Amino acid sequence: MAANNLAEQVLDENAFQHFVPLLAASQRYAKLSGCRFRSASFDGIPHDHCNRPHADDLLVVGSARYHDSGPRLAAKINAAPAVNEFRTRLRAGDPSLTNEMERAHSIVMNESVRNAMVSTFKALDMFPPADLATHVDHGDCKYEDVSAPLPVIAQRLYNDQTRRVRDVIGEHSRVERHAKTAAFLVDFASESDVELPPMPQMQQDILREFAQRTGEFTQPAANQSHHKIETFLEGLGAGTV
Repeated sequence: MAANNLAEQVLDENAFQHFVPLLAASQRYAKLSGCRFRSASFDGIPHDHCNRPHADDLLVVGSARYHDSGPRLAAKINAAPAVNEFRTRLRAGDPSLTNEMERAHSIVMNESVRNAMVSTFKALDMFPPADLATHVDHGDCKYEDVSAPLPVIAQRLYNDQTRRVRDVIGEHSRVERHAKTAAFLVDFASESDVELPPMPQMQQDILREFAQRTGEFTQPAANQSHHKIETFLEGLGAGTV
């Protein structure tokens, strides 16, 4: 059952139309798991328990679930039928699910780039910026333009963060809830042994150029951040910076 209102939801059920039943059934599980999905969480739970001949029959779970608390186990039992159904459909290449999964993956990659940039600017003591960058409007959030001066990029990124904070509903902003939902679905696909696409070239280029820009700084923090971004790209098969 879905959460009663948007403020109580950790997954954005409106973000991915074709995954709504899975997201709705997984709300309680996602709240307990930190919006991460792990297949092992459902070991020992009969996926077809909703089709029992007698609904009042006692549901028997395997030993893998013996240490789960009551609420945690209940959340997993509630999600299990939808997990099984959508895993089967996604593995079979359902076009509507595949298209939305690719969109979720793109969102996750965008957030990965953003998080890498935030971490780097924090290491450079530029997030939040000490001074408002000249000619940067408060509504200017185009931090993806890494050809701009670093203080301008930092200010635009901070503007984006401020915008997110203003849009908080419940524990997270709309953008963060959307991103966490995308990450949950990407976890779901990965744990279902569904092949995911590589990071789009545009995001690779942004990270590569940003790493080069920050690498111009002589501070150890800048060099360390450059190395982290390089390692991140190598892990994605994107080559070195």
